[in-house]
Amino acid sequence: MHRLATAAILAWLSLGASAPPPPVTFTNYATQFDDLEAHTEGMPSGQRVAQFLTTFNALVPGLYVDKDLTRLVRHIDKALTDFPSIRPGFRDVESRFPEALNTAVEHFRKVFPDFVPPIPIYLVHSLGTRDGGSTRVGAKRVMLFGVDMIARLHNDDSLQPFLDHELFHLEHARHFDDCDQLWCPLWQEGLATFAASTMNPDSTDHQLLLDAPAPIRAETDAHWGEALCWIASRLDDTDDKDITDAFTGGSHPSEFPARFGYYVGLRVAEQAAGTRGLPPLARLSLQQARPVVARSLGSLIEAAHAPCKPPSLKGPITHKDPRLA
Repeated sequence: MHRLATAAILAWLSLGASAPPPPVTFTNYATQFDDLEAHTEGMPSGQRVAQFLTTFNALVPGLYVDKDLTRLVRHIDKALTDFPSIRPGFRDVESRFPEALNTAVEHFRKVFPDFVPPIPIYLVHSLGTRDGGSTRVGAKRVMLFGVDMIARLHNDDSLQPFLDHELFHLEHARHFDDCDQLWCPLWQEGLATFAASTMNPDSTDHQLLLDAPAPIRAETDAHWGEALCWIASRLDDTDDKDITDAFTGGSHPSEFPARFGYYVGLRVAEQAAGTRGLPPLARLSLQQARPVVARSLGSLIEAAHAPCKPPSLKGPITHKDPRLA
């Protein structure tokens, strides 16, 4: 499938931009999980996990890995044990995903008409780790869509905005490299959330992923000046803890909700969009985007009368340990 997709992309490029881009394809590994769960039912836990690892390491090396082997085994065992309870929703999402992706791509290309994913797309059981996002599988970068988490979080009217959000990450990656500094995920996630809101007028916070694990907007607005200052003071920070605090559902400053960085990023993107549209913002390089982010954040700080200074328009940009959006 990947060779066919590559051939289609090369054929499209050879015809020039006036030709329609090729369909977006994906590889489905969710069915193999479903089949393996049924095949190993009744086996002792250890034997079952061993069969899982043997099967998938041969099928797609690097898909299921973890530096902590004990944690990986625990996640696999739990995913297999819990699968009967989520099987109906899992199969529903899996069956609807091809049409949903095609519809989303058609919708997305109304704003980005030449969109072609720069990396392969895999449909998988994510072991409860993600609904979507890019990562490395073996030596290559891929976009993973986790059927288990989509069934849990987006098997409703949030599926279209969610897909727009993730497709935007793929589009953005064509122009914007990652970096170690906190401002990079602020821009990546904020702009992707803004893209989903722009492409889906009147979308709710649930549809924009701003209600997980709990509502973000109101609680952040209640401490808006402090949130802006927290981000501004760490804009060029490379500390994993600060970045995790702002963008994950785990540990976070007590005065702000989990994942509050998504909402601050959205507001930064909305501010930046006041002088240019979404496609031009998506095409900004690292060097071009850094002052845009700082200037927009500074404008928000000024408007909120927040107790801190706007960030500098210039700052370090490094790539020692780039994260994947």
